[in-house]
Amino acid sequence: MKSLGWWIKQIFVGSASLLFLLLGLNTLWSAYQMHNPHEFIMLFFSASLMIMISAVGLIYPAVRIFACLKARKNDPCST
Repeated sequence: MKSLGWWIKQIFVGSASLLFLLLGLNTLWSAYQMHNPHEFIMLFFSASLMIMISAVGLIYPAVRIFACLKARKNDPCST
């Protein structure tokens, strides 16, 4: 079984990524409310980058936890 610190790290990374995903979606929504094309482009691309980075931040702990739980069937997680 992984240590408590490992689980806290995975939960923290997932929670922070979820927060930034919601912030990115909010920014994307506000980009479509812009009337100035330059502001739209800047907000659109910044929101897209935030969403992509937070998606990776959500996938990372999910894959790590899934691999740990899958390996737990055979033998406890190492390291």
